[in-house]
Amino acid sequence: MNKLVAIFAVIFAISFGIIPGVSAETQTSISSRGSLDVKIELDDLQPGEETRLKIDFLKSQTDKIQEHVDYTVNILNNEDMIFEPIPLTHTSLGSVSIPVSLEDGTNKITIQMEGILFVPISAETASFDVILGESGKVPAWVKSNAEWWAKGSIDDGTFVSGIQFLIQEEIISVSSQSIKSDNDEIPGWIKNNADWWAKGLISDNDFLKGIEYLVENGIILVTAEKSESKPLNIGGVDLSQASPMFGSSDAEVTIIEFGDYQCPNCKKWFLNTKPDIVTNYIDTGKTNLYFVDLAFLGDDSLPAAAATYCADEQELYWDYHSYLYSNQRGIDSGWADYSSLKDYAKILGLDEDSFTDCMDSGRYDEAVLLNLEIGIANGVKGTPSFVVVGPHGQEFIRGPQPYAVFQSAIESVLES
Repeated sequence: MNKLVAIFAVIFAISFGIIPGVSAETQTSISSRGSLDVKIELDDLQPGEETRLKIDFLKSQTDKIQEHVDYTVNILNNEDMIFEPIPLTHTSLGSVSIPVSLEDGTNKITIQMEGILFVPISAETASFDVILGESGKVPAWVKSNAEWWAKGSIDDGTFVSGIQFLIQEEIISVSSQSIKSDNDEIPGWIKNNADWWAKGLISDNDFLKGIEYLVENGIILVTAEKSESKPLNIGGVDLSQASPMFGSSDAEVTIIEFGDYQCPNCKKWFLNTKPDIVTNYIDTGKTNLYFVDLAFLGDDSLPAAAATYCADEQELYWDYHSYLYSNQRGIDSGWADYSSLKDYAKILGLDEDSFTDCMDSGRYDEAVLLNLEIGIANGVKGTPSFVVVGPHGQEFIRGPQPYAVFQSAIESVLES
């Protein structure tokens, strides 16, 4: 097994920070068979105190309310049923509000749908994890990383990036040093702990014992110093082949955009929504942005994406990115063919010989194809799609939604 890798060789003992609760929570999930999107909202969250669980059933293609849904709800806290399944209930409005009380730890809310517009359907579910108490500051994507690492779906380095994030954000505090060793064996019980922790079956402190073992034995190398290097994984999305970061590395919220340069709706979002996000969130240092290629609409989609990374070699990625969307025309109509891509490089002042050599080599083709696989693995079914990740969770947005939708998502995941 490969040794867990980080940049620095100094190792530290660690402990989890504790906060009393979460002020608000908004999450959206696609149902298990994809018939509906389900959005939940919870306000004034404190362990043991009654709050309102608002549920919106949304049409997947339009995000408008789906009327006449038959549903039931239950809530588990660390495998204990704290909200018994309500009887199968009908909502004519497609939106309901239910009084609930959540407890410390991971509260798993499961909403099951069994009918739409008075027509029975095969049962499909949407599940949400709402974390309160001592786990409240740990982002959902970090726990997802732990679960995927335990299952072998991500490598050791990606798992380390989540632990590194916890240290950088002072969710895990750094104290005394320990001595590096050559041991690189990871006991099976540690991966079991990671899986159980992600599912809320053990506490942060129990999981910490495994991390302490890795630290003390020099298997995981972590540091309290923030790194300026490009993060490998945010919100469960592998960004190793994505665009350079647009915005500040200190931003609390990250927007991950999945797009194709030949996608008309991507151009619509670029022209109509992105400018306000840049002005109000990126330029103010609250949010940064990554672009992940979903080059699938036509033959010219892949070379157009590859061209942006050739431009990046000359530090003009975002200039080239913007030029492509600003000059987009019909799919495979010639505007993004090889000759046109070279012309754009000349217009933007790139070194033409270097750009041509880069394109001819095809050295970014594999990276673009990997980004497509990453998008599919993250449930992206069309472009543009977005994942908004912040200290209070993450939200998925489908389509060229207006600025108000992104403003709401950003504010909901932004630490108050």
